[in-house]
Amino acid sequence: MLVKIEDGFYLNSSHIIAIHVSKSMINQNFLIEIEYTPNHQTATGSYQKSFMSKLDADAFLQKLHQQIL
Repeated sequence: MLVKIEDGFYLNSSHIIAIHVSKSMINQNFLIEIEYTPNHQTATGSYQKSFMSKLDADAFLQKLHQQIL
């Protein structure tokens, strides 16, 4: 199943390996990193998205979770 990450960028849900969430101590932004396998399994890719608020990061994660289900 394809999951929309942002406009023009979709991932197959079975290719998502991990989702990492961290908070920058410098600017207090939240960083979400999605680790995935591209078309072949010998390489991995990484997509990063930064959010200024916890609310925005939570909304993105909830939307992503709903699409994967």
